[in-house]
Amino acid sequence: MTIADLWDQTVSAFLLSPSQFLATSTSENFLAELLHELRNDKANDQLKILLVSVLLEHPTILCPSSSVGEETALELLSVFSHTPQKSIILKSNVMLAITNVIICTTCLANHTKMAENWLDLLFQMIQDTNDYRCGLSQQPLRATACECLREMETCSPGLLSQKLEALYLLKQQETTVLHQSYCMLYTLGLKNAIRILTSQKDVTDLEFKSILGGNEGFVWKSNQLRLTLLPINMMVQVPRLPPGLDCKELKSIMSSLLEESYLQTPISQSALLRELVEIVAMVPGLSPTLFKSQLLRLFGTADVSLMHATLFMKDTFTDSLFSAEDENFLLKRLVGTAQHPLLRVPEKLFYMECILHFPENRPISSSGEESLPVLVTPRLAVSLHPTVFNDSATMLCRLNLLCLVHLEADEGEADKGISYLFEHIMALLKIIDNDGSREVVVTSFRALFIFLMHFSGMEELSEKVIDKLCD
Repeated sequence: MTIADLWDQTVSAFLLSPSQFLATSTSENFLAELLHELRNDKANDQLKILLVSVLLEHPTILCPSSSVGEETALELLSVFSHTPQKSIILKSNVMLAITNVIICTTCLANHTKMAENWLDLLFQMIQDTNDYRCGLSQQPLRATACECLREMETCSPGLLSQKLEALYLLKQQETTVLHQSYCMLYTLGLKNAIRILTSQKDVTDLEFKSILGGNEGFVWKSNQLRLTLLPINMMVQVPRLPPGLDCKELKSIMSSLLEESYLQTPISQSALLRELVEIVAMVPGLSPTLFKSQLLRLFGTADVSLMHATLFMKDTFTDSLFSAEDENFLLKRLVGTAQHPLLRVPEKLFYMECILHFPENRPISSSGEESLPVLVTPRLAVSLHPTVFNDSATMLCRLNLLCLVHLEADEGEADKGISYLFEHIMALLKIIDNDGSREVVVTSFRALFIFLMHFSGMEELSEKVIDKLCD
């Protein structure tokens, strides 16, 4: 058995159950052995990546204190420095491990020398825009550096708040595929910087502009920002800057970011849009109509993440951005997409959930529970009626949706729709007689439960169901 095989077994045992593994050893010994093997020039990259994965998964188990974390990060930095330039994947993994250890062992929060040096190194790496200095082969390392900085900014909001001008210039200079990474890094730093300003009582134009033009060091002072998303919905007050601030420069920056967004991947676009929505929500001088030019493109998207971002935008700005016609079109779009033959089942279920939790401009109920939008009528939802040919998840979701539709419908339409759903339930019960498989039985009784949950007040239907079950 080779050394690589032994390490493979050891790492697998540790990842399977760290507590059980450390019952026969200590974290100090295991960490020392791991770091020693990482320094071994004879070990191949694949083995070293496996070893680094331990520190990516369980940094606090192997580094229980800030001092141990700092020493480990220094060792990893030495490994990173001595790794050949051609070992790009290994170097990227080591970079992620260093960042992970620094964050998880509070080295970043405690402003240790190692954290400061690592931040400086990461920032130096991203300054090589368009790979002029290190060449195209090192581009993945710049991408990783951007991700590391984003993670550190996320865990220590405001860390980059005095670097925004430099980050903006780097973003403007970058013309490779990494422009997306620079955009995401800058936007996160901008959002966190503005959020910190909202916690101040009196913010002047000078203070506001100094944030956008900051080009100083990292901001190490601790702040009280919680590491959560802004509480943006109709029931919670969003922290906001005072009105009357000069927002011309910020508006120009926002417009530029939106214009460039279509060049990014859908997932990155979605994340970027969310950050920009939160910025607009915090700055009274910015109008939600900034996003108006993006709506047509977003309405036609086939990507789940972008549709989610669109609905988040609608929930935040309601009728200040989305007209009644926009709302009607978006609902029709969701209904059509929920039955698209080229989509997978999870995607169809997502779109049906979007219909059930659709953020209306003027909702009747604000409880947050499942409630049907007023615009979803039996006529609009007729194509979503469940059939026995649907898979279990789709059929149950459609049944629940249509039950809600016919509960709210006019009497004539409701009777016709409820009759159809009842016949569907009876058909499922007949299928049980011919096919006693577990999945069919479970699905049928779940469908029966959904139906009776909504229409239990109709005694005639309930009695017919009971009679059928008793046969």
